[in-house]
Amino acid sequence: MTYHAASGTVIYRSKMHLALKRNFQVMSGAQWLKLLCKHIPDRYEQLVRYCGWYSSRNRGARAAKGAPAATISSGVTEDLSEFASHAKAAWARLIRKVYESDPLECPKCRGPMRVIALIEDPVVVRRILTHLGRWQPKVLERAPPVPPEAWPAHASLPLTYHPVPDIA
Repeated sequence: MTYHAASGTVIYRSKMHLALKRNFQVMSGAQWLKLLCKHIPDRYEQLVRYCGWYSSRNRGARAAKGAPAATISSGVTEDLSEFASHAKAAWARLIRKVYESDPLECPKCRGPMRVIALIEDPVVVRRILTHLGRWQPKVLERAPPVPPEAWPAHASLPLTYHPVPDIA
């Protein structure tokens, strides 16, 4: 990749492109930046591109031959699954400690439950809670203030003002 400041162009060189029949691309700096930004994932997302041993094509070919999907040792896999179970147990333990109830226990039959989905969209949450009769909208107004005559005798304190000199 080469940038020519005088003309503001970027020249990208690669292997021979079969459709374009050339091994380079000339574009403006803004166009190159636009193409580069396509590779930046959105917020809270990650972009994963599998290539080589982990690509879909190679995994499919290995599965067709009956070869193992990956050469990761079973110890590493066990460590990962152990970590995942510890993370789930820690989450449930903390909820149990704070709210004094097991979040993964059915309140009706006391059987074990598991998490199948996480709903974050406020509109969907509101529709579900309204359907279940559990939606309690926020109180938008507060009660009017109590008149000073209704205050207790010890609550009326004289307000004092201590002048502060101006700082120049």
